[in-house]
Amino acid sequence: MKKILTFICVMMLGLGIGQAQVHQGETAVGVNLLYGSEIESMGLGARFQYGILDQLRAEVGFNGFFAHKHTTWWDVNLNAHYLVPIRSEQFYIYPLAGVNYTMTKVKFDGPSDEENHVGLNVGAGLEYEFNEHFGVNLEYRHTIIRKVDQGVFGLGVNYKF
Repeated sequence: MKKILTFICVMMLGLGIGQAQVHQGETAVGVNLLYGSEIESMGLGARFQYGILDQLRAEVGFNGFFAHKHTTWWDVNLNAHYLVPIRSEQFYIYPLAGVNYTMTKVKFDGPSDEENHVGLNVGAGLEYEFNEHFGVNLEYRHTIIRKVDQGVFGLGVNYKF
């Protein structure tokens, strides 16, 4: 699965023709509704995006998942998105790659066990812009960590300024 996602992302980077609606210096903020496959729980996320170049943006995000089976999980991500327009300049697909910092905490009746990990992100998303300020996105990100991998599905909304 990891090899397939990596291959898809690399192929999508090669398809970068056309001009997406993200431009150098453009900024956006957003919120996400999430599902984490390893913690098996829903979560909420917030992000900030900055257009590094036309079609290339950086994203800093924070995600927190609701406690499940005595486990809490949050992560911070730094990702890059390469935007590829599909049929119009309002709808596009993007591969993503980046780094991740994850904190997990398991607490039973006694002391808690906390672990911190650094990992890599790979994934892809779809984004549709309703107008010059608002858009929605659907995204899958797979975080590769030495001990615990997690797939994160997200549905979000962005506001560009």
